[in-house]
Amino acid sequence: MKRKGLWRQVSIAMSALTAMGVVLSGCGQTGTGTETSSSVSSGQDTTAEANTTETSTLDTSKMPVVTMVLPNSGKTDNLADVEAEINKILAKEVGAQIKITFLGYGSYRQQINMSLTNPGESDIVEISGPSTYAANGELLDLTPYWENADQRLKDMFKEEYIDANKINGKLYAIPANINFSNEILVHVNRKMYDELGYEVDDEKIWTLDEIHDLVAAAKKKWPDVYGIVPQGGARLVNELNYDTLGDPYDIGVVEDHGKTGKVISVTDCQEFIDFSKTMRQWYQEGLIMQDVLSNTEGWSALVPTGTAFADFDAGAYPNGGTTDDSLYYNLTVYPNWSAANCAVRIDLAIAANTADPQAAFNVLQECYLNEDICNLLSYGIEGVNYIVNNEGKADFPEGVTLESDSYTTGFVSPWVVPNMMGALLPYSSPDGYNDKIKEYDSKADISGCMGVVFDSTKCPDEYSACINVYNKYFCAIFSGAVDTDENLALFKKELKDAGEDVVIAEKQAEIDAAKK
Repeated sequence: MKRKGLWRQVSIAMSALTAMGVVLSGCGQTGTGTETSSSVSSGQDTTAEANTTETSTLDTSKMPVVTMVLPNSGKTDNLADVEAEINKILAKEVGAQIKITFLGYGSYRQQINMSLTNPGESDIVEISGPSTYAANGELLDLTPYWENADQRLKDMFKEEYIDANKINGKLYAIPANINFSNEILVHVNRKMYDELGYEVDDEKIWTLDEIHDLVAAAKKKWPDVYGIVPQGGARLVNELNYDTLGDPYDIGVVEDHGKTGKVISVTDCQEFIDFSKTMRQWYQEGLIMQDVLSNTEGWSALVPTGTAFADFDAGAYPNGGTTDDSLYYNLTVYPNWSAANCAVRIDLAIAANTADPQAAFNVLQECYLNEDICNLLSYGIEGVNYIVNNEGKADFPEGVTLESDSYTTGFVSPWVVPNMMGALLPYSSPDGYNDKIKEYDSKADISGCMGVVFDSTKCPDEYSACINVYNKYFCAIFSGAVDTDENLALFKKELKDAGEDVVIAEKQAEIDAAKK
């Protein structure tokens, strides 16, 4: 059974979601814990037999059917059985039924764009920011439904995160209940770190100089091992402390966690310049992977295996999140903060043309609040797809593996459901992980541009041209693989020639409009 490090892989995937979410139109991971269970169920019997008895007297054929469309990379072979169990609960609790459709990430955005314009194709959809859809009149104004929503749903989110999903004072989407902040950190191979004789201190904030000395010591002891590898591909780390407004190509940034409110070229961003110059020194010392620009692997294939000692990462790693079988330690370099897109990278919205708006909202709310539904959406059928182990966590039944399980959403794509933290923790997660995430997020610095997500459709030609320049220079400069000053000057000139000023002006206009 392939078990080790599963929650680590979930964390990795959530970190990568920042960039991918923007392409869909978006930080990374989790939802509300067991306190939303028995109280939410309002005395509901949780056994299938009890639900069958309860619903047998209800005429479900007359109930509204709400279609929910979500992306997924996990297996959902027995979705019909999962859906049937969810409908037993919904029939009793809200007098409605659900039809669930999972789509692959590759085609998700295109299919959602089409379905929102065709009445009846989708009621509840997962999006990355409501602005474009709302501007097109495709989303239902949720304001009156939110005003009358269950207080437990409202209590899941900071006011700033709900406000980030409002346009002209109207609410058009609700965030998925995941994490809302990332830190900048360095993962180090656990075995190597221990052999070097360093102590583990989750509270410590490491300086870049300290990371340098640590990696240098590892390279001296293991010269054939990579010192530092990228978070993924050729980009050394997906995020620093400037805000890109959800733009994965950094075409125009706002310094100091978005607090300055002024969009500038990344080539004028002092943090980018200083970090790049530091990485240039490290690269020349041989501490950074020398073939970094041709790298195609993520850090999870390199650091835990001992192929590399360390990597940079931007992700959610609260203190106390390491388990006994973790293959790496997390060394915080910059504390966690919530970027502008953190509250809108994964949202749930309702189509404007839904046949029964109240039924759609009731079903959506129940998907957040009902623990049984959260578990069904995440892990499938208990006893078939998962069991509750002695630690009270979701595990595989005897003889079932991740490869053979017929429903793996919660083990592979846990963030796609409305409330992943309302479900059981997976077996490899640390005890109390949801509480750790909530405390972690509560202390995060919030971007001064929270909720402002760049809409590239306003300047597509200039943005596309700037991406081509980004691809030519950014990763090479950022990783230290080329001379900083020489290439920074070329990068600056070619960005300007490509129309960077137009992109910056559009980002600034969006920030200014949000302040009104």
